[in-house]
Amino acid sequence: MKSFKILLVLVSFLFLAGYAHDGFAQNYPTKPIRVVVPHGAGGAAELVIRTLQKPLQKELKGTLFIECIGGGNTKMGVNEVIKAEPDGHTLAVFGHGAVMGYYFSGTYDYKVWEKVTPIASLQELAYGLFEVRSDSPFKAWADLVGFAKKNPGKKLTCGGPGAGGVQQLNVVEAAKAAGVQFSYVPFAGGGPSTIALLGGHVDFRICLPSEAAPNIRDGRTRGLAVAYDRRLTELPDVPTFKEANVLGGLVIRPFSFDLWGPPNLPEELVNQIAKATEKAMKDPEFLEFCRKTASPGVFKDAKALKENMKYYEENVGPLLLAAFPRK
Repeated sequence: MKSFKILLVLVSFLFLAGYAHDGFAQNYPTKPIRVVVPHGAGGAAELVIRTLQKPLQKELKGTLFIECIGGGNTKMGVNEVIKAEPDGHTLAVFGHGAVMGYYFSGTYDYKVWEKVTPIASLQELAYGLFEVRSDSPFKAWADLVGFAKKNPGKKLTCGGPGAGGVQQLNVVEAAKAAGVQFSYVPFAGGGPSTIALLGGHVDFRICLPSEAAPNIRDGRTRGLAVAYDRRLTELPDVPTFKEANVLGGLVIRPFSFDLWGPPNLPEELVNQIAKATEKAMKDPEFLEFCRKTASPGVFKDAKALKENMKYYEENVGPLLLAAFPRK
């Protein structure tokens, strides 16, 4: 009889716990939702979530306020969501610059994706587009490589974002595959590298498609190759890495800007937020934003994000460590 009573108490507890979770999810949100972007204001991640802000508020039936917290190579902002209560009222939007920071940033002593809870992907971006000025003698990637081979004493300069990230890794691997050497010049983001390219201070650069698209459309620059499995609709004249024989045809998977939650975020809330996000991503304004930035909106759920992180952990992480050893 005593064992039966104990069993009855346990069953009742589990039932009530489950009911509480369900009720919490049904009542969510109960206050404004804070969305942290671990970068300075005006960056690509902030633009993504700001474009989604209204339709996502509509689907969640709540208010979102976006807070940009830069510093520590994304670590300051990421820590805000890691220490937050797992009630769904603090979320974050960031890409693999933060997720893979452990492999190239001296500030990270832990693997971000093991701390946070994946919810959904928002926008997929090619991990680099090689770009030259429109008056450059290099009409194609083969021209640039051919020049480098014929003039080994003159290293071509390639501008890019920061030092030690996946875009620089693409430059390193592309040079290795071609049997040439490039001199990588790091800049504090796409804006400064655009100025350097247009001013003739670097021979070419690697950047996000969204950063190159306005210049290519206006005829100021030309795209030589993009790290994607197909040509981008907005930039149909830019060949893929495979077509241009960059990296010998090897392409590192595109990265995405994703929505993350604190550790131990209940599955019910993850699913609820993910479903709302998927619906919000069908908003015409967001779809137009994706078209203009040459980066499609691609929804993936938590399971798919985990699988993608496994790919990066097993394939890209070792390459980053080999190219940029941690100090």
